[in-house]
Amino acid sequence: MDEATRQEFGVEGAWAQWRRHTIRWAECDLFGHVNHAAYLTLFEDLRIAHWLSLGQRLARDAPGPVVAQIEARYRAPVGFAENVLLTLRPGTLGRTSFTHDYALWCGGLRFEARAVLVCLDNATGARVAVPDGARRLLLERDGAVAR
Repeated sequence: MDEATRQEFGVEGAWAQWRRHTIRWAECDLFGHVNHAAYLTLFEDLRIAHWLSLGQRLARDAPGPVVAQIEARYRAPVGFAENVLLTLRPGTLGRTSFTHDYALWCGGLRFEARAVLVCLDNATGARVAVPDGARRLLLERDGAVAR
């Protein structure tokens, strides 16, 4: 991320992925604030893009990440038509699971969340190891910390 983008949105820290987004009316509640559930959908798109950037694919015959747990913190309201920046960074990496940190920026931090993702065999639903190629990129490129 370049310095101009950091300044524009008030971003702090290092982030592996980011994307600009304009808040749509469909993402808002009656008062024009982003609905609490809409945040999860916004970050789902970023999570999928990140998985693909790890050289992985989304298919019934391929392992994939499933959200096992998510914790969210709303810091300030976000409203209709606001231009925001969504960010993602991996946190910790285990054998079959890893975490993602998410943040939404607009004049500083407005929302943050942490998700625990479990890698599953999509055909059987069984836990499997995070694929070697994805593990390497999570650690070396994206700054995940092995636990």
